[in-house]
Amino acid sequence: MQPSSILIVEDEIILANDLEARLINFGYRVVGIACSGPSAIAAAEQFLPDLILMDIHLSGKMDGIGAAMEIRKTHDIPVIFLSAYADEPTRLRAQALGTHAFLSKLTTDLDLLAAIATAPLQQSI
Repeated sequence: MQPSSILIVEDEIILANDLEARLINFGYRVVGIACSGPSAIAAAEQFLPDLILMDIHLSGKMDGIGAAMEIRKTHDIPVIFLSAYADEPTRLRAQALGTHAFLSKLTTDLDLLAAIATAPLQQSI
């Protein structure tokens, strides 16, 4: 089952718009773009996306891992982290959350599509 709706969480608008265009080109529906932890939590609650593509380093006090932790408290939405920072402590925090994938922001289309296609999505009953 492929995700039908994706929420992008990215505070660099040029990167967010590029990612949105790529996803739309692949046939996915982007339900929104959030640029901070609190706006990501609100957007996840509002849109209930099938998948979230989440930057780790966001504007404000809450990072993407913290936002994903808050979202996971009420919704089991898979998260693929995108980050330019791949240091070991950050990877370990993301892995502890049970994230599906951890990709570089400069990921190729092939790697992005593979991560999305293999995300553990909730099955409709």
